[in-house]
Amino acid sequence: MDKLRIVMNAILTIVVIFVCSLAALNFFSAPDRPGLFGYKGYTVISGSMKPTLEVGDYIVIKEIPFEKVQKGDIISFYQEHTLVTHRVIERNRDYLQTRGDQNNVNDLIAVTKANYLGKYQFRIKQLGRFLLWMQDPLVYSLIMAAIALRIAVLLLFKK
Repeated sequence: MDKLRIVMNAILTIVVIFVCSLAALNFFSAPDRPGLFGYKGYTVISGSMKPTLEVGDYIVIKEIPFEKVQKGDIISFYQEHTLVTHRVIERNRDYLQTRGDQNNVNDLIAVTKANYLGKYQFRIKQLGRFLLWMQDPLVYSLIMAAIALRIAVLLLFKK
């Protein structure tokens, strides 16, 4: 029984650390924040980058200098107050031309240093769906209650 408890505590600890890390990354990913160690995370909400990125994927971008972005890179940027993640198809000195992999036409607005956010680093498939689900107030309340209950049990039954 003690081995099972040790394993369950280890699993719970890993889950709590993972969830707290994601929460911190999301908190620092707001437009007016610097990111977490230069990284920001976002959930893909459109199919414009299929099959490379799917709706519900969680992507992590890094703040790479605008001048280092190359043709073929996937970048995130703001287009009229909307976050967009598309592939660079043309690189000029002052701007980037982008297009979604699923789209037949280029984006109407070129990306400049002013609206550029960062370069795509990696994705975690479908984690974004889970994070959106966790933002539901009822689900969030249940998760917080479960964590509080677990802490209370640990404190009450500490040997």
